[in-house]
Amino acid sequence: MECVTVCYEKRDHLAIVTLNRPEARNAYDDRMQGELDGVWKDARGDAAVWAIVLTAAGTDAFCAGRDVKELAAYQAQGKLVPRYDPASPTYGQFGAHLHRYAIRKPIVVGLNGFAVGGGLALALSGDLRVMSDQAWLGDLDGRIGQVGGASRYLQALPYAIAAELVFLGGRMSAQRAYEVGLVNRVVPPAEVLPETLRLAERICEMSPLAVQRSKEIMQLCLQYDEALVQFEEHVMAEMRLTEDGQEGPRAFREKRKPRWTGR
Repeated sequence: MECVTVCYEKRDHLAIVTLNRPEARNAYDDRMQGELDGVWKDARGDAAVWAIVLTAAGTDAFCAGRDVKELAAYQAQGKLVPRYDPASPTYGQFGAHLHRYAIRKPIVVGLNGFAVGGGLALALSGDLRVMSDQAWLGDLDGRIGQVGGASRYLQALPYAIAAELVFLGGRMSAQRAYEVGLVNRVVPPAEVLPETLRLAERICEMSPLAVQRSKEIMQLCLQYDEALVQFEEHVMAEMRLTEDGQEGPRAFREKRKPRWTGR
């Protein structure tokens, strides 16, 4: 496929996915959502792919989450972003919501830079994570009046640590992420991609069938109620229609402090 907002290539039994909007800190916009949707479906269905590497272009950010400027621009027109609009033919192609695709092949994430909000949820949807020692993690959704991947954080972290991310909008360093078990390796920036590829290549030395069935079992053990997922997605959409949900992106776009109303 053409390398636009996502680059996608295959090497032997590896599929390598690179978020490619470094000028926007790899925030996912409507187009990236669609391109990722196609990538995940292809990698999931290709029997020759035994492992997947997910990383991002640049050195600053892995993914800044949703493109808030795009969201604010649509809200200013009184419209929904197409993939969130039930009237759009692309509705529901949420490629950044990796957990929805039930991919049985192991996914190794290379965090070359910071990951926040939806970007952090995307990273946590992988199985193994390699992180730059200069990177950090955080959830900033509350700062812009949105609801993000709280259920993903809670699945990966003890409640108090997940609550700290969500309620305080703080940052977690690479070392802290390693200490709480969010990442498998912390390496210098130049080593992120090489180490990510090394782990993925080691996976490919294993029986692909055994690994995939093992992941299937592990995912089932961690499965949470589908009703919770549907409720979270309902709340995410609902928040975008509230006063606070529209004030947050607007303030972000105008580079000012939000004026919350609690409505």
